[in-house]
Amino acid sequence: MTTLRLFVIVLLATGLAACGQQASAPPAAPPSGQPARPVSSAPPGGFGVTEQAFVQLAIATDDQAVKLLDLGAARVAEPTLRDLASDLAAARRDELTALHGLLDSASIPYENLHQGHDMPGMPTEPELAALRTSADFDAEFARLVRAHLTESTTVARSAAEQVTHAGTKAVATGMVDERRAALARLDGLG
Repeated sequence: MTTLRLFVIVLLATGLAACGQQASAPPAAPPSGQPARPVSSAPPGGFGVTEQAFVQLAIATDDQAVKLLDLGAARVAEPTLRDLASDLAAARRDELTALHGLLDSASIPYENLHQGHDMPGMPTEPELAALRTSADFDAEFARLVRAHLTESTTVARSAAEQVTHAGTKAVATGMVDERRAALARLDGLG
């Protein structure tokens, strides 16, 4: 198991614990010789604690990413990188609408359980402050965007594999696809 996958699992578990919800007891062990069946995060099609933890984490990460991307859209010197920043900021805002919609549909209020955390791919306030004074703004901006895209792809891919709620799975899958395209676009900038 990679360190990053373990980190994602710990984040999801931490988010679940912080939500104050407990998963139902796991099923009894299968009779010997039979393979164990995976335990779903919710009844088929339901919005369970895994979905909730992913959505809460994705919102916190996207909120910070919007700050980074807006800063880049305003300050990047290279026009194609500036255009990428603007496009990604708009995509994150659309994504935030979809993520909040998932919580609203489940009648779950959003609570930022990750405020102030230093997590891979989530731009921190100190990183944003350092970016503002960076001697090579464009290069530092591109580095932070790459970290955001790479790490949030890993989280979204993990969620897409684990959740059972169709709407959450669709959002997570869309996030993976969008980030792959954005990384390819960033790579194409040289």
